[in-house]
Amino acid sequence: MMAVLATLVAVHALRYYATLENVWLGVDPDIKAVMLRAPLQALTHMLIAPAALLLGPLQFLPGLRARHPALHRWSGRAYVLACVVAGAGALATSPFASGGWVAGLGFGILAVVWIGTTVAAWISAVRGRLEWHRLFVRFSYAMTFGAVVLRLQIPIGYALGYASYASMSPVLAFTSWVPNVLIVALYSILDARRARSLSRPVPGPAASPTAG
Repeated sequence: MMAVLATLVAVHALRYYATLENVWLGVDPDIKAVMLRAPLQALTHMLIAPAALLLGPLQFLPGLRARHPALHRWSGRAYVLACVVAGAGALATSPFASGGWVAGLGFGILAVVWIGTTVAAWISAVRGRLEWHRLFVRFSYAMTFGAVVLRLQIPIGYALGYASYASMSPVLAFTSWVPNVLIVALYSILDARRARSLSRPVPGPAASPTAG
């Protein structure tokens, strides 16, 4: 489901390439206004981020890691590059957010943490610290997947009475990714506990006091 939703959003985001020819098919007016104010920053994010969405699910396939480690490494490097470039674009665009400074703050924090966890995942892999690598990749994609959650929440925002994307943007700037991070944190804690319980030695039968 994660991969399907990510693919649908990534394909839908391809419409931003048409804006290079001044074709604004399906682009929200508030987002268009941001793109016109900061075209380089916004397009750097919008044109590159879909690659991160598409590459992310590949990093979680154990079969790919086991049978094609080179492909896993190269797709991982491409994912890291896409996240860092798109994240830098998002950070540079955040001061121009259509929802004002609150939205800009939320999206700015997201961009910084997104870049940070992604780079940490790459450094951990290079150093062979695979447990930390897996943990940071989970958090990284939780924030990448914020693009999907944001789009799922927009219809809810309209249903709740928000008049435009700009009006709901200060809320979406946090609700699109903070719950993802909390879910990953909870999953990681439970996963670590399960791993510790499985690694504990099973106690053998107690020796009989009359034995020997």
